[in-house]
This record gives sequence, C-alpha cells and structure tokens, in this order.
Amino acid sequence: MNKPIGMTQKMKNVELVSKQYFIKRVTMKCVFTLLTVIVLAPSLVVAQKNTHVTIQSLLKEMVTRESIAKLPVPAYKNLQASSYDRRTVSYDQGWHANGDRSYFVRVEEKGNGRFEHVLLDTKGPGAIVRFWSVTSNIDLLGGTLRFYIDGDSEPVFSGTLEKLIGGDYFSPEPLSITLAKESVKYKQGRNLYLPIPFSKSIKVTYEKQDGKKLTEGEAAWPNDAVFYNINYRLYEKSARVESLSPKLLVSAKELIELTNKKLLDDDVVSRRSVVKDFKGKILPQDSKVLEFKAPSRKGGAINQVLLKVEAENLPQALRSTVLEITFDGERTVWVPVGDFFGTGYQIRSSKHWYGSVDESGLMRCSWIMPFAETCRVKISNLGNQDVNVSVGELSLIKWDWNDRSMHFGAAWHQFTNINSKPDRDLNYVTLEGEGVYVGDALTLFDISPQWWGEGDEKIFVDNDSFPSHFGTGSEDYYGYAWCMKAPFSSPFVTQPDGSGNESVGFTVNCRYRLLDGIPFSKKLHFDMELMHWQKSRLNYAPTVYWYARPGISCNIDPSPEAAKYPVALTPDDVK
Repeated sequence: MNKPIGMTQKMKNVELVSKQYFIKRVTMKCVFTLLTVIVLAPSLVVAQKNTHVTIQSLLKEMVTRESIAKLPVPAYKNLQASSYDRRTVSYDQGWHANGDRSYFVRVEEKGNGRFEHVLLDTKGPGAIVRFWSVTSNIDLLGGTLRFYIDGDSEPVFSGTLEKLIGGDYFSPEPLSITLAKESVKYKQGRNLYLPIPFSKSIKVTYEKQDGKKLTEGEAAWPNDAVFYNINYRLYEKSARVESLSPKLLVSAKELIELTNKKLLDDDVVSRRSVVKDFKGKILPQDSKVLEFKAPSRKGGAINQVLLKVEAENLPQALRSTVLEITFDGERTVWVPVGDFFGTGYQIRSSKHWYGSVDESGLMRCSWIMPFAETCRVKISNLGNQDVNVSVGELSLIKWDWNDRSMHFGAAWHQFTNINSKPDRDLNYVTLEGEGVYVGDALTLFDISPQWWGEGDEKIFVDNDSFPSHFGTGSEDYYGYAWCMKAPFSSPFVTQPDGSGNESVGFTVNCRYRLLDGIPFSKKLHFDMELMHWQKSRLNYAPTVYWYARPGISCNIDPSPEAAKYPVALTPDDVK
C-alpha cells in the first residue's frame, strides 16, 4: 500500500488496467447479450424481470455476503443529504462551521400557516439506504415525516419522526433501531436501514406539530433543532427500480422478518469448505505465515477469521500484533489485530454483521475476501513480549473470480498525542482506483472530560469539488447522538466502549456499511473533522475497510512504530 504521488507509474498502470477492464467488460457484455438474444430469447423477459431493483432484491443484497465483494450491477452513486451547516461553502469559507441543525433543501409553505421542510429532493431511479436523525426535544419527535415518491402530490408514507425512523412503522429491529436507549428519549440516535426504492424521484419533508416554520442553524437551539443524515443511491438511468408502496411493504413483511433474523444471527461457519490453522506462540519480532492457493481453479475467498491472543500485557498485544494479508501478490491489509476486529486495544464485547468479539477475547471476522490464485496471511508480533495465539483459524470457500470481483483491503494509522485545537480535518484514507468503501472503526483515548467528537465526516468521491457526504457530527456518523457513553451493538454500527465520551478515557466507534457502501471509480478521499469542546490531547486511530479491483493505491502506509507505541491506559500515557 504505497502513497500515490502524482501520476506515478503505478497509477498509469491502474489507469491502463481500468481501460483494459472496461473494454473487456463491455465486450463480454455485448457478446453475452447477443448470445442471450439469439439462443435464450424465450427467457429474456424473465431474466430482465428478475434483475429489477426492488425491496426484495435490496434486502437479499444486504444479507448476501458475496454481494459486497463484487462491483455493483446496476451501477450507482451513494450520496448524502444532511442538515450540515450551510455556512460551509469552501475550505476558505465556513469550513468548520458547527450549526449543523435545521438546515434543509428548502421550506415549502402549504397554506394556513403550515410549512414542510424538505430534507431530500432528488430524481431517480434510486433508493434511500440509511436514515439517521435526532432532535433537541421531545416535541420535535412528534413532528410529521412525509415521503413523496415519483412525483405524487400526496405522501406515500407519512407518520411521526419517532415512529418512522427508529420506530416500528417500516420494520422491527435491527433494520429500524434506536440506539443508546438508556438516555432521554429525544437524545437517542434513531436509525432506519430498511431500503426505500423509488423509480423516478423522491422528496422527504418534515413538519412541526404546530405546522410552523423551523428556525435554522445556530439560532435553532434548543427549540427547533432537527438533525438528519440520509444516505441514498442513485442508479444509472437505465436501471429499472420498483418504487416502494404500502402494499409492497406489507407483501415484503415475511422477507423483512427473515432479514432481521439473519442480520442478528447469520451462520457463516456452515459455509466453510477448507480450514487453515495458525495458532501457537509468536516470539517478539517474529511472525506466523500462511501461504495457500485458491481452493478451485476459478478462485477462492476467505470467509471467516477466528483469532484470540493472550499475553501478559493484553492491551499492548492487541495493538502490537499485526494482521497482514496479501491477495494475488498485492498486500491490501495491514492492521493491528484489535483494531481490525473493531475492539481497539481493550477486549469489549460487540456483535455486528461482519464479526463479533466476546468477553473471553475470541474475535471473529466475516468479511468475505476473494482472490484469483494465491493468498498470504501473516501475523506479526512487533512488541517486546511473547504473544500466544490460542485460537487462530481461517476458513476458505470457492469463488468464481471474474471482472467484477474485488480484493478486500484495510488500513490503520494513529494520530499520536495530538492537540485537539485548532479545529481541523484528519485524513482517514485516500484511495485511488476502482472500488467500494465499506466501513471504518475509530479507537481513541482522550485526556479531557469534555466531548471530543463534534467534527463532521467529509467524503469526496471521484470528481467531487465539494464533499458528496458532509455530516453533522462524529457520533451521528456512528449512529448514536449527544455524546452518549452507553455501549451498544447492531449489525450496522457499534460502540463497544464509550467511556471517553465526555470523560477521560477510551472510546471505540465502528460503522459497517452494507447497502450504504460508497462506490468510487477513480478516487475516494475521506476526512473526519476533529472538533473538541476544549483544548485537549488525544490518541486518535482510524481503521478503514474497502473492496477494490487490483491495482488500488492507498495513502496509508504500514506503521510499525505506531503499532509498537505504548497504548494509553491513563491520561499520563498521552504526553
């Protein structure tokens, strides 16, 4: 994983590979289409019908683990609508403005003193794939949310914000879930992951209970503060999408129930075919290496990794023991094991779609990791103590590697002992090539009792001149709200430990993207703003996950010295 510097030879190669891949893909597609028309004409209508984007196909895509490791068909962009501060115009104008509340696309006057605030208004075909929201008081939760689909003058779906987002109107948990339930109701992070497909257009509006116009921005606090983030797909124009309706929602009820069940309890182990074992003691500065070929001539994929490490100083071992994976001669994974499994350098139990950590320290990863021919897995002990891998196992399945298949990638780095002021953007990652961004995990230790996570995500995709994803706060990005400390787990977001939220201490926040993955054809640049309530110091370590076609370039190099650096357990450890 080398840093891209201008148009390096590697990037020229990536560009050449992309062009060759495009020509090959178009040629294959044309040949296949011709053969289909000539030979399989009777089944053509059925085949096309089965490739529609529907509520059913989206739910199936969500829980089919192989889907995320393939370039999406039909192609789509993932965009975000949010209440970010509209005073933010450019790096030179309002870049760190923080009044991220009650900003809307526009406000529509409906007569009789009634106003609807437009959160999203876009033309399709597409689908809403994530909706997060929170308010500043209980009355605002009782406001009305409306979904106008395909230009209808009347809303297709309508109800209170409390019921529709995080409530049970569209689905039970976890597709619709409210997080940090120990907190006051209006401060709980409200999340909807049930997809809402639309064929031509969608408009989402919010109306206060009294119908009055909301105050925007800083002045909205505390009576009128409505926060929202909506992730939505826009498919290529030729895509055929079936718009969701109340009737279709009812007909999908059984599938929604099955999806919820699978999201909470999916049996990955039963699908494994070959098991590789790598347990045993690793001495300081030593490593264990597994090298193997694909289990079939068409290819293979890792579909599960189990790991448990033991050491006298376990927190340090979780950080100084590093997982490195090379697929088909290209190293794309280099991450300390605790950070890779989303627990940082403390064992904290959690469970999500792509893995889990239990109280015994057993860590499980269910990212599917395809390769065409060869794979090399290396576990290195960069520390100064013995590390015992008491459980070390990966399982392999067969994979049909083709021009849609992607390698899995993950990178980690730490901003060590940094000052929280002035406000600034910290780079999570910059990727160049073609792929899909699928999640991240943030591990930090803050020496201040004040809130560290006021900053927004700013994600540039391909040719963006302004971020197509501009958020409203770090905790909003990770699904909760109002700096809440309570740990939580869901298939999509987890907070294994929130001790460092408004307290001195350790925090881990993770977001795992299913339908809300972000495709990029040329480049993805992800910054997270560091905005703290007061001057402080902290260690701030993001891990990022992606899938990409061979030849991807990542600006985050392996950081052995950072991995060996003593982990922070007390404020004195952040100097």
